Amino acid sequence: MIVGGLFVSSSLFAQTGRISVRVTDQASSDPIAGAEIAIEGSSGQMTPAGTTQSDGTYSAAASPGSYAVFISAIGYQARRVTGVTVSAGGTTTVDAVLVGLTIALDPVVITASRRQEKAIEAPASVSVIPTVEIIERPALTVTDHLKSLPGVDISQGGLVQSNVVGRGFNNIFSGALLTITDNRFASVPSLRVNVPVFYPGVNDDIERIEFVLGPGAALYGPNASNGVLSIITKSPLTSQGTTVFFESGFRAGSRGVTGASLDDPQAIVRGGLRHAGAVGDKFGYKISGEYLTGREWQSNDPAEPRTLTGQNCNPETGCRNFDLTKWALDARFDIRPSPESEIIASFGRTKAVDLIEYTGIGAAQGKNWHYDYAQVRARWKRLFVQAFQNRSNSGNSDLMVPPEGSFLLRDGNPVVDNSRVTAGQIQHGFLVGSRQDFIYGIDYAYTDARTQMTINGRNEMDDDIREIGGYIHSSTQLADQLELVAAIRVDDHSRLEDPVFSPRAALVVKPAPSHSIRFTYNRAFSTPSNNNLFLDIIANQAGPFNVRALGVPKEGFNFREGHCAAGGIDDLCMRLAPLAPGLPGDVLPAIAVVPLAPGFTGWDIAVGAVLQSPQLAPLAPFFAGIPDPTPAQVGTQLRRLDATAGVWRDIAPSTVRDIGRMRPTITNALEIGYKGIIDDRFRLSVDGWFQRKEDFVGPLIIESPNVFLELSSTLAYLQATLQPALVAFAGQSPEQAAATTQAVAVAMAGVSGGSPATGMTGVPLGTIVPNSPLTDKPDIFLTYRNFGDVDLFGADVAFDYLFNDMWSIAGSFSVTSDDYFAAADVGGPTDIALNASKAKGSFTTRYRNIESGWSGEVRGRYVKGFPVNSGVYVSPTRPDGTLQPLDSYGLVDAQVVWRPTFANGFVVSLIVENILNERYATFIGVPQLGRLVMSKLQYSF
Repeated sequence: MIVGGLFVSSSLFAQTGRISVRVTDQASSDPIAGAEIAIEGSSGQMTPAGTTQSDGTYSAAASPGSYAVFISAIGYQARRVTGVTVSAGGTTTVDAVLVGLTIALDPVVITASRRQEKAIEAPASVSVIPTVEIIERPALTVTDHLKSLPGVDISQGGLVQSNVVGRGFNNIFSGALLTITDNRFASVPSLRVNVPVFYPGVNDDIERIEFVLGPGAALYGPNASNGVLSIITKSPLTSQGTTVFFESGFRAGSRGVTGASLDDPQAIVRGGLRHAGAVGDKFGYKISGEYLTGREWQSNDPAEPRTLTGQNCNPETGCRNFDLTKWALDARFDIRPSPESEIIASFGRTKAVDLIEYTGIGAAQGKNWHYDYAQVRARWKRLFVQAFQNRSNSGNSDLMVPPEGSFLLRDGNPVVDNSRVTAGQIQHGFLVGSRQDFIYGIDYAYTDARTQMTINGRNEMDDDIREIGGYIHSSTQLADQLELVAAIRVDDHSRLEDPVFSPRAALVVKPAPSHSIRFTYNRAFSTPSNNNLFLDIIANQAGPFNVRALGVPKEGFNFREGHCAAGGIDDLCMRLAPLAPGLPGDVLPAIAVVPLAPGFTGWDIAVGAVLQSPQLAPLAPFFAGIPDPTPAQVGTQLRRLDATAGVWRDIAPSTVRDIGRMRPTITNALEIGYKGIIDDRFRLSVDGWFQRKEDFVGPLIIESPNVFLELSSTLAYLQATLQPALVAFAGQSPEQAAATTQAVAVAMAGVSGGSPATGMTGVPLGTIVPNSPLTDKPDIFLTYRNFGDVDLFGADVAFDYLFNDMWSIAGSFSVTSDDYFAAADVGGPTDIALNASKAKGSFTTRYRNIESGWSGEVRGRYVKGFPVNSGVYVSPTRPDGTLQPLDSYGLVDAQVVWRPTFANGFVVSLIVENILNERYATFIGVPQLGRLVMSKLQYSF
């Protein structure tokens, strides 16, 4: 030991005292290992003493006297503790709580390459949400932490409902973003949809969140085309203690909903705890749980049954329940036999007692739906092995109506989902020399769909999916400033014809420390989901027809295979509407006046339907003398249902196209990016990218049009037959007869855009059907299809600037070339929307004062409006046929945090989102959102 000032030899130990230092992270209360300790004596000389151990402690002998202790650690603000008095034979304890820098300019990440590396050196664009931000921000779901990240698109359907992707191609019911928690898929089994409210564990159990933009299939396998969201939780061996939290707040009232005013705030309450402990230094345990309740922003769906007061109510299932209630429990056990090995077992359950979730066929009422997982993972040096199972249970034990569990709000039918996904993975890595690093592995996933014929219907007996893939990843240090990254992966899917290859290549140039330029190529793929392949569920009613959502069978859907007699319009076939009981159910040529029986045609069905109207019933005697027209006299019109607006729109027969067997969506992406830290204060990230998506799977769209009488020829025929009779025998004037004839023609044939509300729908005579066992009824059906190639390019910019230890600013901006693709450009029967904004950005000003314990931020966000086409949720159509975009919106948020300096472990925070209470919608069919205020009180001990 050093003699003469601070430290003394062991022979003099009896005359000395000791200084014991314990260093912890203010945000998480975790011990900080490796913190450097220096001690200043009365002479003013600073003497390095040592570093803290794994439990964050350091201890040394010191001569009696008064000292100052200086503590520093990478990523933290240094701290100087004065007035440390040491007495002979005594021990003086210094509890040093370090605060993370206002921003972590270059954090360590693992998601980009499945190995630890600095974010600046990673061969991808990575954003990191650190522990301090996660703990201080009141957040109802993980999504609340992502709203300012570059390139991230979020559609929010309420307090906890959201769909998140990177760089577009979002949907109302989306699983496009690969979301993993501790290397485990976080999506709902079978449905493969990300439901953030189902993620077990509490907000304060998250160590950090990493978001990787761009395709990541080479390492993560299928369905990583739109980025990877990785949630990494804390180990009980390094984060011990108990944390109790309580959050409360309110959201502003809804607009345009009966019974709710703009000044009708609704309370939100959330509370829970996390406890972690250890037995020795090799076994740790953790348990956490939370409870959340509130009331959602309200909205009305015109396709749902409604009362006279305008509420969405079903006679059998009751009204929409806007209450939100959920609880979650999570447990974890860590065994660390040595520093190079560990075994982790974790288990969790989330139960949504009441929840509204928006799907491609309309909103569903989640009722007693719970999500469970079990995971075991082990590491020894660079060998990693894991196995896990995710389970879903929608709360229905049978098919009772009204259901005891979850159900669709449009028709009240129960939704049963007892599906599960079982997966395993092995990964290993090794070095060759000092410049070559390899990682290789194999993955397996088995999806076992169990829906009691509600979601998968007639496909229930054969709807399982098996996937297996292998990969190898190489990192070569070509020079001190140059790294080459390459990877190849091959995957086999039990429902696809051929294996899929996913190569990756990146060149990372480091012209100077803390600066890098990268050039990357990624090829990723998304496999058809269980819904894409096996969906078979009635979604709603439209007039006399069921509206059914279908997956695509391996034979596809072929509309012109001669499965009916010749003569149909454009060789199409139809099944008759259930308007004429007793008629044969055969597939017939798609002709509006098709002969059905001797002396009976489709014309007679239309006449019989309109004469049910009290206004037109007196015309029955006059129709008795009118002969049935021939197809040459009255033509056929095809119309497709617009399920969002509830109207039928004219289409050309040529837009009815065959649907082939589902193929994987291939994404080829090129990217150039720069990341750097300038003057240790300014971090800048700039990415330019280009993507070509091949065979991308579009959203659910209605593919089967309906057969109507053609209006102009119907009117002409009635003018030649009915109108003279009305003048001659009904005593109507020529003008009255012309008006009556016009009304009858519209009632029989309808007009494009006609709806039940206008009484101008006409009489749908049949549904165009393909040659498939799944279309053995005249149901209008929605389904998926592979579209053609889509080219998309854009840029993402993000920056952080530290003015000093207290003040900083941050910003992001993203732009994309397109948000809408015409049918001719994508090789499909309909236009496609990106369902995401072409331009969005944020700007944040932050303040943090370690001495006072106060911190805060003010954030502005802007999102340019965009058109939507996703399942039954489609933007209104403009006069030119394109879709009308949502309104753009700009929001201002503010957050303030207080960590009392006199009470270590307390965190008090308040966040106000949308301070100005602007009413905005992030998607078609979801509620307009308003102001959200949440406060948080947390204590860790």
